[in-house]
Amino acid sequence: METSTTKSNLILNNRNELNLTGIKKVKSTEPSLIIANLDNGNIIINGNNLSVQHLDIKEETLFVTGTVDSIKYSNQVSKSFSFKNMFK
Repeated sequence: METSTTKSNLILNNRNELNLTGIKKVKSTEPSLIIANLDNGNIIINGNNLSVQHLDIKEETLFVTGTVDSIKYSNQVSKSFSFKNMFK
């Protein structure tokens, strides 16, 4: 059985503007942390003054401004995100 996944793309401009596609759901938005679901896991964005400028779940797009310090992918796809797994 073949599983269909949506293609995801990430474009980071000068660490200040982040465009993401393939977003299924945004789980958390804070000035220093944004967590979102992709088909194949989570994406965790850390930084300063992070702000979601545009989110379109139907089009699966997310646009974030602020200073991006790190971007991490997690294979965890569960419905509830665990912060303890983020800091392993």
